Amino acid sequence: MDILLATDRALFFTVNHLPHTAVTDWLALFFSGVGTAGSIWVIIGFLLFLREEKKDHRFFVPMLIGLGTCLFLVEWLLKFLVARPRPGVLEGAIVIGSAVWFSFPSTHAATSWAMTVILSHYEPRMRWVFVVLALIISFTRVYLGVHYPSDVLAGMVLGTGIGVVALRFRKRLPSEKK
Repeated sequence: MDILLATDRALFFTVNHLPHTAVTDWLALFFSGVGTAGSIWVIIGFLLFLREEKKDHRFFVPMLIGLGTCLFLVEWLLKFLVARPRPGVLEGAIVIGSAVWFSFPSTHAATSWAMTVILSHYEPRMRWVFVVLALIISFTRVYLGVHYPSDVLAGMVLGTGIGVVALRFRKRLPSEKK
């Protein structure tokens, strides 16, 4: 376990101590900000829904399940059960912006990956866009000094699983009447 924690810290400092300029910090804060509470994913989902010719009114069910589960499970349950402190300036972290609660796992990563799975199901041609956006949002959490890489990795794994379960739940719903 000590080796894993040491590797996690070393990787954290490698990413966190990449060059920080006004532009890179602004970009990281921007992408981290749009990932807050899954806001960018809700906007993307709404735009995809509007674009569809045949409106599937159950389109938002997996999104709501995914976001709700991520927020409840990660933000309000696991963070307090694990209670891992966030990286700090006293440890040598470069902390840009602010974050509340505890560090493990990353809610930004969990919601991003859950929504990537769900939205990729509906719009497979845009999967690479969703994956890149989720990677950027996840990366910013370490770059900004508010999460360790293992926090983000755990969020990615949890979010992916939550996305898969949300889609399975949607498939179990009865078909819409025409």
